[in-house]
Amino acid sequence: MKKTGLLTGVAAFACVSLLAVAWPGEAAAAAKKDRPPVEECKRCHDVKQYQLELASSPHAVDKDKKVISCEQCHQFHYNPVTSYYARDEYYDKKIFPPGAFDRRKLQNNARKAIPAEKCQACHKDLSKNAKGEPISEIGQLCHDAYLGKNGETRRSCAGCHINIAHLPEFDRDYPFNAEFAKKLAEKEGAKK
Repeated sequence: MKKTGLLTGVAAFACVSLLAVAWPGEAAAAAKKDRPPVEECKRCHDVKQYQLELASSPHAVDKDKKVISCEQCHQFHYNPVTSYYARDEYYDKKIFPPGAFDRRKLQNNARKAIPAEKCQACHKDLSKNAKGEPISEIGQLCHDAYLGKNGETRRSCAGCHINIAHLPEFDRDYPFNAEFAKKLAEKEGAKK
């Protein structure tokens, strides 16, 4: 009995390993061209609150006034095992019910899933803000360090620029988040 269970486990691991090699994240995204990327995200993630936050943020739309979607900022990822269980909302509703994630713990991982190249696709000139105005002196020193012109930093864009697209409740009281928090509270109030 124990040998059968072990063999079944080894066989399952081998199949999952082969699937992971044969169908990496980008290939999965390409295979799902008929589905918008946010629909793929919804298979595992409860994104309603994140979408509300994004719609209230300075990053609600891109420079062409198009709604920004998950994959424009976040690195798309795929796991054949979780994707299998995510079908028909099984994963989100049964294993991780909405609200079960600790956002404070997830913040660092979420920031790592935002490569600087994604930010720089829209923010090419790091010496100016989104309105085309010169950034502050301290901001310029930080960007120069990021570019290796003035020292070095290990931080990426999202390492410094936090709460620019999403704003969890525990970060809403900071003065620099006041405008974003006010817009979000208005949208949440209108939703009720």
